[in-house]
Amino acid sequence: MLSTAIALTAQKFVNTLDKGGNPYILHCLRVMNGVDQNDEELMCIAVMHDLVEDTNVTLDELRYLGFSERVIRGVDTMTHRDEEDYETYIKRIALNPDTIKVKRSDLIDNSNITRLKGLRKKDFDRLEKYSKAFIYLKDL
Repeated sequence: MLSTAIALTAQKFVNTLDKGGNPYILHCLRVMNGVDQNDEELMCIAVMHDLVEDTNVTLDELRYLGFSERVIRGVDTMTHRDEEDYETYIKRIALNPDTIKVKRSDLIDNSNITRLKGLRKKDFDRLEKYSKAFIYLKDL
């Protein structure tokens, strides 16, 4: 299923760029590479962590494709809801051991300032938010 997760994510993020102007799929792959490489389901959650939030893919589609309930639950937990503030989102992530690991990897990658073309105040504010979230999740 990992190859399906990678292919689906690459397809859905084709021509999508990150804040630094790089292909967004590279972020997804780095997050996947930042989790336990012996846990294929965790790697699936990691590579697809932004899929439902940022594309038209649904959890039902993932279920139809044959992903396990663990993977679906992980992707669902990683999906930031519109009505949810960031602190509530992080606290929800903290309830699932899989999503704690994925979010840590996501925060590490998102905090890598070398990916950005330049730093503005909003970038520093975002880094501060990510740092607080990482510290909160670090000891769980």
